[in-house]
Amino acid sequence: MRYIARYLKPYYIHMIIAWILMLTELTVELLLPFFLGKMIDEGIQTQDLNTIIYWGSIMVGLAILSFAAGIINSFYSAHVTFKFGYDVRQKLFEKVQAFSFKNLNEYPTSSLITRFTNDIRMIQNGIFMGLRIMLRAPLLVIGGVVMAFIVNWRIALIFLITVPLLIGFLLIVVRKAGKLFGKVQERLDNVNRVMQENLSGIRLIKAFLRKKHETNRFIGANSELMNYTKKSLRLIETSMPVLLFVMNMSLLFILWYGSIEVSNDNAQVGDVVAIINYALRVSMAISMFGFLTMAIARMKASADRISNVLDAEIDLTESEDVQKQYRVNDGSIEFSNVSFRYPSLKEDVLSNLSFTVKPKERIAIIGATGSGKRHCFN
Repeated sequence: MRYIARYLKPYYIHMIIAWILMLTELTVELLLPFFLGKMIDEGIQTQDLNTIIYWGSIMVGLAILSFAAGIINSFYSAHVTFKFGYDVRQKLFEKVQAFSFKNLNEYPTSSLITRFTNDIRMIQNGIFMGLRIMLRAPLLVIGGVVMAFIVNWRIALIFLITVPLLIGFLLIVVRKAGKLFGKVQERLDNVNRVMQENLSGIRLIKAFLRKKHETNRFIGANSELMNYTKKSLRLIETSMPVLLFVMNMSLLFILWYGSIEVSNDNAQVGDVVAIINYALRVSMAISMFGFLTMAIARMKASADRISNVLDAEIDLTESEDVQKQYRVNDGSIEFSNVSFRYPSLKEDVLSNLSFTVKPKERIAIIGATGSGKRHCFN
C-alpha cells in the first residue's frame, strides 16, 4: 500500500481540495436534520410561518452549497485517480522493460497484463471512492452519533451499542475479503494465461485437433475464477443484511423510547425526528461499508500484486567493476568466456564460450530443444 501513497504525493493539493469539499458536503448533511428539528419545534408546532421560511431558506442554501461541493469534488477526485493510473502504468512498464528472462518466468505475460489493466483499475476505484465517499462514510457515522447526542443524549444512547458492534463486524469482513480477492486476481491471471496461449497457438490447436483439450482447460480456469468470485461476493453481500438489521432495530428503539420521552416532556417531537434522521444517515453510511469493504479489499489485493512487480529484484545487472570500452570496429561480434544457465537449473548449459563472428559471416547453433546447444559452428 505504500506505493499508493508514493504515487499520490504529487497530487496532495488536489486531494486536500477534494477532502475539503467532501467535508463541506458532510457538514451540510449533518446540519440539515438539526435545522429540520428546529423548524418543527419552533415553526410547525407553533404555526409560525416566518420561522418556517427562515429555517427552510437556510436548508435550501445549504443544499445548493452541498450540490456544488459534490460536483467539484468529483472533478478533483477523477483528476487524481487517472493521473495516478498513468504514473503507475508508466513505472510498471519501465520496470518490466528492465526484467531479465528469469523475472519474466516469475511473472508471465498474462499476469503482467492483468496487473497493467485490472489491478490498476481496482486501485483507481479505491482511490476515487476514498476521495469521494470512503472517508465520508465513517465521518458521517461519527458526526451523526455526536449530533444525536447533542440533540438528546438519552435517546442517542442506543448508538453506543450498535455502532461499535457493526464496526467490529466490518473489520472481520474486510480481513477475510482481502484474502479472497487476492485469490480472485490470481485466478484471473490464470484465465488470461489460458486465453493467451490458446489465441497465440490457434493454428496448431486446429491442426492437431486439440479443441476439446483446450476447451476443458479454459472451463477449468474459468470455473475456479467463478467459484472464488462467488465466495468473495457472498461474504460481502452477507454483511449487508446484518448491518441493515442492526440499524433497523435501533430505529425501532428510537421510535419506542422517543415516544416515551415526549410523553414525559423530556424531549420534543423535533428532537425525535432529528435523531431518526441521524439514524437513517448513519444507517445509509454503514450500508455503504459493504461496497467500501469490497473496494478496500480489492484495492489492497491489487496493490500487493503491483508492489510485488515493482519490488522484484532484477538479476541481469552489471557488476560494479565492469570495464566499459567504447570503440568502433569493423562490424564483427565477439563473445569471450560467456556462460549461461536457465533460471530453474543450478548448472550452466553453456560454459566459457568464446567465438567471433566477422562481417558477412553466419553462425548456426544446432541441437535438440532443451539440450543447451553447446556446440557452435561457423
